[in-house]
Amino acid sequence: MVQIINTVDDKQPVDRHDVEAVNKAENRSLYASRVKIQPKDVSGTFRRLKWALLTVLLGIYYISPWLRWDRGPGAPDQAILIDLANRRFYFFFIEIWP
Repeated sequence: MVQIINTVDDKQPVDRHDVEAVNKAENRSLYASRVKIQPKDVSGTFRRLKWALLTVLLGIYYISPWLRWDRGPGAPDQAILIDLANRRFYFFFIEIWP
């Protein structure tokens, strides 16, 4: 059985404080409205070069795992492969060992 004990004494008055709301309409009128920041439209030679290079490099990054290169039996046939377990790097016909 659980017995609940009321520790609040209803006979003592609660202290009340005169407070003022911080965000009243009268106080808000003292501040200016927020100035919106708009990003500048950037254009030019280097911006176009950046996007062209980004497109080409991302294309290489996403397509390279599906490129195949025949290295013979027992060797991996992926064109670009970093083999961390065997510490080798394959790049088409180049095989780099440590």
